[in-house]
Amino acid sequence: MKAKPLPIKVGVGAAALAVALTACGSSSSGGANANSSSGPTSSASTGATDASASTAASLRAGLDELFREHVDLTGFVVQTAVQKGISSANTTQALNTLDKNTQALAAAVGSVYGASAQQQFLKMWRAHIGFFVTYTKGLATKDQSMVATAQHQLAGYKAQFSKFLGTATDIPASAIANELQGHIQTLEAAIRAIVASSPSAASKLQMAAMHMDGTAQALAAGIDQQKNLAGNADGDAASLRAALTGLLLQHVAQTAAVVQTAVGTSLSSPQTKAALSALDDNTVGLGKAIGSLYGGSAQQQFLKMWRAHIGFFVTYTAGLAGHDQAMVRQAQGQLANYKRDFARFLGPATGLPAAAVSKDLQGHITTLEAAIKAIVAGNPDAAARLSMAESHMAGTAAVLASAITKQQHLS
Repeated sequence: MKAKPLPIKVGVGAAALAVALTACGSSSSGGANANSSSGPTSSASTGATDASASTAASLRAGLDELFREHVDLTGFVVQTAVQKGISSANTTQALNTLDKNTQALAAAVGSVYGASAQQQFLKMWRAHIGFFVTYTKGLATKDQSMVATAQHQLAGYKAQFSKFLGTATDIPASAIANELQGHIQTLEAAIRAIVASSPSAASKLQMAAMHMDGTAQALAAGIDQQKNLAGNADGDAASLRAALTGLLLQHVAQTAAVVQTAVGTSLSSPQTKAALSALDDNTVGLGKAIGSLYGGSAQQQFLKMWRAHIGFFVTYTAGLAGHDQAMVRQAQGQLANYKRDFARFLGPATGLPAAAVSKDLQGHITTLEAAIKAIVAGNPDAAARLSMAESHMAGTAAVLASAITKQQHLS
């Protein structure tokens, strides 16, 4: 018997591009065209099977989204605590947003394994977040005994959670323990770097988030096999959707890390420059994904436009921080032009209507501007705004993966 689809949250970008799924044969004229001689030249077929939307593929992408967001929001909590204080309203609200992510993960577990498993998950997952908070406090106050206590607690959590999850999923507990150790080590490294104001903080946070891709894949594959879900969690279409989900979410997370760092230091500090470098690593990853589908020329066009739009967000941030409304308006005008040009580039390549792509890009711009404004202003709702911007990108990834899956006949 097939399991029901999990209640994984779907980003708002899906709604913005929903019309595109029934109009993949149309395209917008003019502007850059991502199709190259080595890439596809025909639009996606509306009759093709969408393997990227199967239950198994949706599970993998949904877990990837939630696990990455767990890391991103934990990093945001730590950075907020460093800048505002661990008992500040900002940190409290950031922790509340992180707990909403925890509840979404628990709901996914509960939908497969029942209410008892959901409650067990909630108890253990919340506890391990608390251990990371203790770890952060120990580092911030240079209390090595507190650090040691937190690490001991995390080791206990690893053993307990591995047994719980292994029993539920039929994945060997030792394999789960290895994944959890990677999560603990990479997130500890990111927390240490943030507390120490190290220029490596953004890259370490990105590494911790990337680790969760493997965790999501392993869990999705195990549940897929156990529950005989529709589709293939390890198939090309599922891998494409998961990869796009991870890269697009991380674009938002790393942009927020840049803004948080700039607020805490300055736009020209070594820490901010390093954060921008980590953000560009994400851009390069997205460019490679485009290039693998549509060729080197499309990859270079993508890199040029994507890097430019990041620069416009930096200008937007600088304008807000400097109370320079002319600079803010300049950045918004540049982003509007980018939206038009990038839609003309991506629409013909994927077979999606450029107007629908443009509408989705406006959602990205609007949600990320809101997050940036909240961070610069020191508003307690900054983490919630960041979560909304990340959620939007998960929807974008789903629709892009759908169009490309049909176009490339992926399974």
